[in-house]
Amino acid sequence: MKKIFFIILFLCLIALGGLINYGFKNHKPTSVSLVIENKKATSGYNYTIFYKNNLLIDVSLKRPDKNDKNILICIPAAYTDLQSYFVDGLYIDNGKVYNKNKVNHSLGGAIKIINGNCEIFPTQKGKLLNDSLINLIVSKKGSLFQQIQIVEKGVGAKYKDTKLFQRRAIVKLKGNKTAIIESYEHITLTAFTKDLLELGAVDALYTDMGAWDEGWYRQDNKLITIGRMKSQTDKQCNWVVFKEK
Repeated sequence: MKKIFFIILFLCLIALGGLINYGFKNHKPTSVSLVIENKKATSGYNYTIFYKNNLLIDVSLKRPDKNDKNILICIPAAYTDLQSYFVDGLYIDNGKVYNKNKVNHSLGGAIKIINGNCEIFPTQKGKLLNDSLINLIVSKKGSLFQQIQIVEKGVGAKYKDTKLFQRRAIVKLKGNKTAIIESYEHITLTAFTKDLLELGAVDALYTDMGAWDEGWYRQDNKLITIGRMKSQTDKQCNWVVFKEK
């Protein structure tokens, strides 16, 4: 009888294991979490990396709603023109074009966003932001904004600026991963660029910082504010977000 009992118990455990395994294989998460990692570069500076993973990247001319639980991180994106207090340079918002005749020829980079994914690319100081590219993005209801490209194909740009600020960028990493990376300390743009390369940046586009740096992210249903200065938050005019599908 004992032998029969143990055989039956063994078979039950196998069946139970199969059901558990089936459950795990077929489990689909109901939401996508923002993956956050903290790293220290050999420079000694500390960085927070917000990985996009399966989230969508998008832009907005309207301040994103902090109560919208689909938005997991929000930061200021393009510079703000200090005369008009609107976006500095060409801007396309989900197929709608702004500042077509106000391309900023002092900014060497741009980001193109289509179907929730992005590409960072050099514009030859705005020369490549032509009708052909604009029409392509519009036809796909995509987005675009101009900024400083601080890393291009694994090569960092050179700077003479020695000012110290907290730094932040949208980054394409090795393996075609997308992330937002920000420094903890106030550092030079040169130091930031050098550390981004160490962290695996292939392409990187700077985002508005200094007094315009306030953003936020959502973790475990809690809103956490980022940015150090934040004195011009009320004048921010455009944002980039990672959001759920």
